[in-house]
Amino acid sequence: MKKKTGNRVLGLALSGLMVFGLTACGNTGGGESSAPQQTKADETTAQGGETSSDEKIVLDVINYHVGTDYAAEYYAYLFEAFQQTEEGKNVEFHFEEIPTTDAFNQKIKLLISSGDLPDIVFNGGNNITELAAKSGKVADLTPYFDADPEWKALFDETSLEFNTVDGKIYGVPVSKEISYIYYNKDLFAQAGIEAPETAYADWDSFFEACDKLKAAGITPVGMDTADSGWLTNLWMSALIGTNGEAGNQWMNSMYPTDFNTPEVVEAAQTVQRMFQEYTTADAVGGKYDPMATHFFNGEVAMFPNGPWMIPDFSETEKAPEGFYDKVGIMLMPGNGMEMVPTPGDMVGASEEEKIKAAVDFLKFETKPENQIKALEMTGLQPVSNDLEIPSALTESDPLMAKVLEIQNQAKVTYGQNQAYWYQNTIDTFSTELPELAYGNITPEEFCDKLSESAKKNQE
Repeated sequence: MKKKTGNRVLGLALSGLMVFGLTACGNTGGGESSAPQQTKADETTAQGGETSSDEKIVLDVINYHVGTDYAAEYYAYLFEAFQQTEEGKNVEFHFEEIPTTDAFNQKIKLLISSGDLPDIVFNGGNNITELAAKSGKVADLTPYFDADPEWKALFDETSLEFNTVDGKIYGVPVSKEISYIYYNKDLFAQAGIEAPETAYADWDSFFEACDKLKAAGITPVGMDTADSGWLTNLWMSALIGTNGEAGNQWMNSMYPTDFNTPEVVEAAQTVQRMFQEYTTADAVGGKYDPMATHFFNGEVAMFPNGPWMIPDFSETEKAPEGFYDKVGIMLMPGNGMEMVPTPGDMVGASEEEKIKAAVDFLKFETKPENQIKALEMTGLQPVSNDLEIPSALTESDPLMAKVLEIQNQAKVTYGQNQAYWYQNTIDTFSTELPELAYGNITPEEFCDKLSESAKKNQE
């Protein structure tokens, strides 16, 4: 998944069969689980010393859904519940926990180039599917999809195609991604602004609102540059994707190499302006979590993100009590919304029994009832179409119900860089954003650097 709630802290314990052992880790590593129950059974028979039929299948997993991660509780449920099923009763998990998506992505990229991947490879948001597939270290899942038509039917053609490399499916998508704008209703009222019903008609109207907020002493928008520049990526993707047919087509293209188009350059110019006029002083060099804290504390009026953030609004460890009721939702200017398939979870196992066990877990993860549970617990949008959404959701979580409503009102949809760009280009985007923000390079030079980075993948 894309960066959901940014950097995370350590700490999660599961009951029953699940026991996590945590060790502090840096940006490229993590602590391995030390739980003795999560190693293979070593019983032998009295005669011949053969392995017992009770031997467990042990799957190695690097897990970033830990601590205060938006989906930690859901994945705790998922691992334990799977072990209660017929397919999972003989499976154990051996965990290495990495509590940030950035550190996780760096670790996985390192293992793709020089190491062994875990048996289940979660996707941390960046589109590493092609990189992993071409390394030869992940399993071709096409035969498993073909052997189970009912499972395959849960996914639309676009989602499966997104996770296909050279005609073979390597990733199992677990959700669809959308994003839009959260806004603080109290801050809008304080500035004398009436929020639009659905979206500002255009970017000029949006920036008029930003100017009113600024005049009232309120910082208009949240932005960042570190850890892939998630928030800034969402602004820039929207600026490109809502800029006419050419911009929308470009923002829906996989692996672009020419960033020197009028729409992309114009977006870079606007992003530079936003850094210089409309965001917090610590946005340059800033990571997601401190920027989210600004929004929670009422220090920023508008914040781009997706539905996975909604549970945070009610968590008093993150947001003040009652903050949920202060939040409104609108589409991007021009009725635009990011809507992309997600890079899927993959299988790094090489032994047949482990591949099958890993696939069984991924099937369990994407069961319709678990897609609904993921929506309710984490805000992840179901990857399957036409699932029955519980009516109680409108009463229990009106913001999530609003999300489901506004999806149908978006007139323009587009992708974003973590889904569609080469990984090294995403890295370049993040590292060059401070230079753009400070005016050390022009928007044209910024786009030149992105083009140069992207074209290296074709050499």
